[in-house]
Amino acid sequence: MGSFSYPSPKLLGFLKVRTNSLRPDGIGTVTTEEKEKFEDIKERLASLLENQISHFRYCFPFGRPEGALKATLSLLERVLMKDIATPISPEDVKKVIRKCLEKAALINYTRLTDYAKIEG
Repeated sequence: MGSFSYPSPKLLGFLKVRTNSLRPDGIGTVTTEEKEKFEDIKERLASLLENQISHFRYCFPFGRPEGALKATLSLLERVLMKDIATPISPEDVKKVIRKCLEKAALINYTRLTDYAKIEG
């Protein structure tokens, strides 16, 4: 998994405010291109985070670095928010995490069976 530096929560907060803010007269302050680019980045980040959670055993071996898995889950929850004022429901978060854990189980099972074939 190559090295990845998480964007700071302040940057994500700024991007969400920037893409969801309106001027007092109700006119949007971002272009359609900026909004589309933000949504693309947000989708890519969510995909990366889901992949890291699915591969948690390899991305965060023995719970290291300390607190990284918890921070990843927290960041994923923020990335999944509809907008800065609308948090994602706990049920929707659970669905995403459940999907990641099912994928993790399949990854672990596949690796284990591949290892058993090599040893057997």
